[in-house]
Amino acid sequence: MTLPMYQKPLIVKALSKPGFATRKLRRKVLHIFQDAQRQRQVATTPPPLVNEKEIRMVGLRRTGNHALIRWLKRQHAGRFRHLNDIPVYENPFRHEYEYWCDHYPEYPKEIERIRQESLGNFVPTECLVYNYEDHPLSKIVDSKFWAKHDMYFGRSQRIYDLIILRDPFNLLASRIRRGFLAIKSTQISFVDLWLEYAKEFLGETNYLQNEKICVNYNLWVDNIDYRRELAEKLAMNFTDAGIDEVSKRAGGSSFDGTEFTGQAAKMDVHGRWKKLIDDPAYRRLVSNDELFAYSEKIFGVLPGTEQLRI
Repeated sequence: MTLPMYQKPLIVKALSKPGFATRKLRRKVLHIFQDAQRQRQVATTPPPLVNEKEIRMVGLRRTGNHALIRWLKRQHAGRFRHLNDIPVYENPFRHEYEYWCDHYPEYPKEIERIRQESLGNFVPTECLVYNYEDHPLSKIVDSKFWAKHDMYFGRSQRIYDLIILRDPFNLLASRIRRGFLAIKSTQISFVDLWLEYAKEFLGETNYLQNEKICVNYNLWVDNIDYRRELAEKLAMNFTDAGIDEVSKRAGGSSFDGTEFTGQAAKMDVHGRWKKLIDDPAYRRLVSNDELFAYSEKIFGVLPGTEQLRI
């Protein structure tokens, strides 16, 4: 049996850190056999329809992913399921199961529930949302992984690809403030990945093949009519509930934490760049002609940011 390339680092960890890494490696090997068995079952008996709506969400860290997810949840009355920050190439329910095993062993009932879903015993859901953060689009849409979609996610009546983008100047300021300058995939820089997402946002590329919806974070924060249109595109009952809440995930806002819970509209999310205007490393990164050009195409001219050019 040959392990996939993305599993091989676990072997190195298992040799250097016996215990935790060894348990993970043992589980990975077991999962390969489980998948082989399930693939045979799916090939002969197609799985039933599970999700009324499925949203594959793509964004960079500190873009407002969790603010949007929280708002999406509040627009639904039925069962809403969110799988957070899942790795590429992995069964998302299994990833969540392993996370709970390693971090919350005191909740055996919840662990067993997630384990059942990781094995394909899905609970019918009105809306399933799972988000990818900081991954190149080519990895997110990998055809070999997507071929296992029904086995990993369950069949969905309707599937959306939602890509959320924030202007690069405030986004980078928030990332630096939180210590997220580096991209998870170390083979690509922040600027290159932001530009990749911007080109997909504008339709210059077409990686996302499901029903694609592009969300301008800057407009989503400011404009109720823009949010109402988004809800209509996603076939949701618009209430706008949750728009003023601050997500507690990852500590809330990079600059304000959870200080503005219930008053999110008061946060200066469009003026974060001013906090780093004297930071040489920040200035070097944002002083990029292509970055400015694509930002202007999507967000228009952001007052004052011209002074960021070196």
